[in-house]
Amino acid sequence: MRPEKYKWQIIFVQIDRDSTGYPHFTKHTWGVNPKQYFYPASLVKLPIILLSLEKLNYLKKYKIDKYTCLRIGKAHHCQTCLDADSTSLEGCPTIANFIRKILLVSDNLSYNRLYEFLGQKYIHEQLRKKGYKNIYILKRFDPTCTVDDNRFTNPFWFYDNKKQVLYYQPRQINPQQLYVPYSINTTVGKGFMINDSLLSTPMDFRYSSYFPLEDALEMLQFIFFPNTIPKHKRWNITDKDRAFLIKYLCMYPKESPYNEYHNYNKYMDSYKKYFFIGGTMDSITNKTFKIFNIVGLSYGFVSDVAYIVDMQKGIEFFLAATIYANEDEILNDAKYEYMEIALPYFARLGRILLQDEEKRPKKHLPDFSYLIEILQDSTIH
Repeated sequence: MRPEKYKWQIIFVQIDRDSTGYPHFTKHTWGVNPKQYFYPASLVKLPIILLSLEKLNYLKKYKIDKYTCLRIGKAHHCQTCLDADSTSLEGCPTIANFIRKILLVSDNLSYNRLYEFLGQKYIHEQLRKKGYKNIYILKRFDPTCTVDDNRFTNPFWFYDNKKQVLYYQPRQINPQQLYVPYSINTTVGKGFMINDSLLSTPMDFRYSSYFPLEDALEMLQFIFFPNTIPKHKRWNITDKDRAFLIKYLCMYPKESPYNEYHNYNKYMDSYKKYFFIGGTMDSITNKTFKIFNIVGLSYGFVSDVAYIVDMQKGIEFFLAATIYANEDEILNDAKYEYMEIALPYFARLGRILLQDEEKRPKKHLPDFSYLIEILQDSTIH
């Protein structure tokens, strides 16, 4: 497979525990280049989730958390209100419900609501404070919103069970027009479709989003091994928040509390698990084998960032990859080689590396009791 054509990047991280159980990482990379643009699609939902939980923790003096009922208003073009949510486990719109849906089926509307809760300016200020200088998250997943529209975000109200307002966040405006810097070539393909017309020029993602693969992997690593991340990059979220994320990062749609996700023809196990079973209707029958991951798929780009474990065999490793599968180099035409090239490649890559890890001797096996406890804890919802 030609890396220049398929723009593939791969990060494989082997994990070895010492006698105290502390993890030591050995990173292997292929084609990884922070200047090589790929469209991250739903990968950007990971930092948005972490930022949302962190922001709630900063606002805890108002007695609100991820389970607090909220209402969203409209204050600008392209915005929509949200007053009720019949699907929510809390019986009302909540940050928790948005996060569940994102992690289970990569729900775009839920992502949009978290983006609006944060605001474009806040997102980038907080990422820069943590040292993430190359991440740009500039838009909702809504084609009706312009570059300018995405600088404006909705007002929010959080309220208690007596409908008393606990916290009000007015609409937010980013006065600065952000864009992916010109040091990164954001043009892709040789043409793209607008409605039924073909423009014979590369598509430019300058005002879209950019999220280096290594940064995505580091954020996932924090969730499982927070003490291995530099202090300035750690997220100010609680252990309960991390347990909540861990539980839903590996959950299959059919296992979720949402009946709408139990339709296996639509939400098969591989719906959000590209490594090992991507592009198939297969299930992973080994109950001790877990994939905790976040994915992205759009414009021919396919990405997956995962922590993979077999709790019975004592296997654990991180795997992150992105590939571009668009043979005709025309974007926005709904003709991409996801099923023919990208997803089979991801499935095979995962199986090959798992086989290698099964053979690799380890001096100290990991203790997965904390993971088992989280996954079996019925109070985490």
